[in-house]
Amino acid sequence: MPQLTTADYVKAAIKKRLQERAEREFQQRKLWRETEDYHETIRSKLDGVFEDNQFCNFARCGQEDLVRECQGCGQQEAIRYHCNLKWCPRCQWRLSEKRKRLLGAWTLRIQQPKHLVLTQKNFAVLTGRKIREHQKNLARMRRAKAMKQVKGGCVSIEITNEGNGWHLHSHWLIDVRWLDMPSVSQAWAKLVGQEFSIVKIMDCREKSYLQEVTKYVCEGSAMAQWPSEKIHEFVRAIKRRRFFFAFGSLFHEAADVRRGLNEARQPAEPCECGCDRFRWKDEIACLVEEAKRLGPPRASVRGEPAPLRATPTGDTRSKEAQPGLPGLPPDTRRLAWHY
Repeated sequence: MPQLTTADYVKAAIKKRLQERAEREFQQRKLWRETEDYHETIRSKLDGVFEDNQFCNFARCGQEDLVRECQGCGQQEAIRYHCNLKWCPRCQWRLSEKRKRLLGAWTLRIQQPKHLVLTQKNFAVLTGRKIREHQKNLARMRRAKAMKQVKGGCVSIEITNEGNGWHLHSHWLIDVRWLDMPSVSQAWAKLVGQEFSIVKIMDCREKSYLQEVTKYVCEGSAMAQWPSEKIHEFVRAIKRRRFFFAFGSLFHEAADVRRGLNEARQPAEPCECGCDRFRWKDEIACLVEEAKRLGPPRASVRGEPAPLRATPTGDTRSKEAQPGLPGLPPDTRRLAWHY
């Protein structure tokens, strides 16, 4: 039976990992119905159209594992990789939950929370410049005379496309007793270059407002229905753009609110050995360390070995003592190092 080299061990480890990943993806597709797996639908539409580091992270989300290794005993635990992109259907809920906790704690300190919605006309092409212009208009609106009574709050931007162009609007959670809505409508219409604008305000002293104010940039179910060109246009336009802003009293109290939330959060569970210090590694780093543990590389012979020759007369050295590899003739052909 031929002796296995380090290369054989590494190939076997790679093959095993690929088989496990394929089986994991198959089981995931069985759990998710095709109509609900918006991530895979978006990934397949962007494949070949949007190729950069952001797409690579998006494609890895939910498909690969990160390994958490205890620095005390070396025990390893696999944890699913998340891209944390604001337009990823698998990560949006996590970002939304963080905002809900922040706003829920802040609204306990105010008495008159209101939910304000500002809209503008649809447009044909979505670009980063268009989003930036909308952000500047929101900042100007915050300083407008009609919003003078507002003590503080936050703004969340949402983008939709139902077939009649891009619809860009904002949800505001503000601390104010009363607003003159005709003045608010006129001020916003002037900023966006319209004759009039549709705005509305709702009293939200109950908890139902959090779902609206912390909505996603775009729903995954809606995004998956767009053609690949629209998805690519959307992803490129929102790249490196902020869609959530705090101002006034919320901006000044946000650090104190987050500090209180962090103190109330349960600490991470330590390892079974009692150590709470961990090291994080990806699959490639684990594979490299596994190859190193197998030992130094070994030499193997490529091609057919040269025929053995008789020891010359008078040469009393054995074959092991002759120049070359142990047990092989001195004129052995090319050697290759395999890892």
